[in-house]
Amino acid sequence: MKRYIYIFFMLMCIVSCEKPEEGMMPEKSVNANIVRFRIYQNQNLFFDGTIDAEENTVVLTIPEGIDKRTIRPEVLISEGAVVTPKTGELQDFTNPVEYKVVSENGENTKTYKVTVNY
Repeated sequence: MKRYIYIFFMLMCIVSCEKPEEGMMPEKSVNANIVRFRIYQNQNLFFDGTIDAEENTVVLTIPEGIDKRTIRPEVLISEGAVVTPKTGELQDFTNPVEYKVVSENGENTKTYKVTVNY
């Protein structure tokens, strides 16, 4: 009896692990959005930017003690999309910085103007 149960489970694993049929792959995402823009002061203290999806802007207010010339923001974007500059890259925010987001399917691009204020 145990043998039959084992064979049954093995067959179920084989059947469930089949590759999808040709042309049945899920479509790539068309979204090219910044979902969250965050700056950490330390491990437990962070500041989130206000995202305006219609104007493609992010505005963030930080305390005076943080040097705007040496910030490594965490940028969360749409699933599968790519952002430039990359999340975690050192940036100088003494002037606004542009972030370009390209959708997973490569057809949509949005450029966000990110401003950091005291």
